[in-house]
Amino acid sequence: MTPAGKWSDFHIYDLDSKIKLFVQPTGRFKNVALRLFVRAHLGEDPSATAVLPHVLSRGTRKRPTMAKITEHLDGMYGAAADAEAVKIGENHVLSFRVDCVADRHLPGRSGNVKAAMEFLMEMATDPARSGKSLREDYVAQEVHNQQRALEDMMSDRAEWASQRCLEAMCKGEAYATHEMGTLAGLKKVTASSLAARHKLLFETHPMELYVAGRVEPDEIAALANRIFRIRGRSTVCGIPETVVDVPVGEPRRVTETMDVEQGKLVIGMRTRVTYRDPDSTALSFFNGIFGAFAHSRLFVNVRERHGLAYSAGSSLEKTKGLMMIHAGIDVAKFEKCLEVILAELESIRAGRISDGEIEATRRAMMERARAVLDSPSRAIAGLYERRLSGKVLTVDEALGEIAAVGKEAVVEVARKAKIDTIYWLTSK
Repeated sequence: MTPAGKWSDFHIYDLDSKIKLFVQPTGRFKNVALRLFVRAHLGEDPSATAVLPHVLSRGTRKRPTMAKITEHLDGMYGAAADAEAVKIGENHVLSFRVDCVADRHLPGRSGNVKAAMEFLMEMATDPARSGKSLREDYVAQEVHNQQRALEDMMSDRAEWASQRCLEAMCKGEAYATHEMGTLAGLKKVTASSLAARHKLLFETHPMELYVAGRVEPDEIAALANRIFRIRGRSTVCGIPETVVDVPVGEPRRVTETMDVEQGKLVIGMRTRVTYRDPDSTALSFFNGIFGAFAHSRLFVNVRERHGLAYSAGSSLEKTKGLMMIHAGIDVAKFEKCLEVILAELESIRAGRISDGEIEATRRAMMERARAVLDSPSRAIAGLYERRLSGKVLTVDEALGEIAAVGKEAVVEVARKAKIDTIYWLTSK
């Protein structure tokens, strides 16, 4: 097959089944990583989508139990496989993974990569069934497991506070939905409804296949074109873009109580900046100076110098344009902690940033950018996430952007970011 294009060292192919294939030939690793992504929208039956990969990884038609699957993977020189549903912006993505040893490291060029690709297809598209439906026992068990996982989230107070802040901040937006779905939605999932959801996803939704490791791109493309034949897949539906440009008024305050010893403060900000925007790298600098690293303001000043928090940091969701600030604090220190956090934010907006902070952040960001080269899985995940936002950079291009960012750009993007919601989980 002839590549349709290239990104960095990923060769891009269009398979006959309307699946886009990305192949990265690299001699840095002995393993080959295979990933299949099927993309839906979070507002589109999220509970069924969330349960589906767990049911599919329980058994296939040829290997209907996990014991049979394990035996098969062991026979592939210890290959590994799993499946999950992840949230990337307002995309709900089914992710199927198989990692195997490259053929050239095995006796007689064993065909191990071919076997891995065949099993990836089998796991994703040919599940264990009961008649025309999926196995009812597997569906019931995985629905129960998902319900327990959602209920257990409440015991992780930090995760619970983050989710509750997002639900308040993004009310009416698909992003408010957790990647595991909802308890109400899980109650409606049946073996027959899940089989219908599986059929719809694989016949009509966008799919991308990634292969990275010691492989020949054209050989992998020809192999994938033979293996990934999906009956009924003739058209691919469009998925709504993630909503980013949301108006922000006065910050809303939400206070909830639980039986907690340590309060959880979560501040949600709208940056309106995604990977495709020119100031995307400057936003990462802002996050790095504010709360992403050990040298950041939230760690050095809020946690260490003032002793106001057991934990403090910030993170970005660049497919949605959000910045989230987190702190675990004594209940009695809430107002003082919030005051100091907001003061540090205003300090950055006022341009009170040292050259040392800029350079420490630059070094940390460059290390993070280079780390993509250390793992085929990281390279695949990074490419896929950036593709969903519409702008992909090579590692060298990313390093070039990081090298070019100055204080003025950081200040400008910090001033654009607006506080949307201040959430406080405190004791009863």
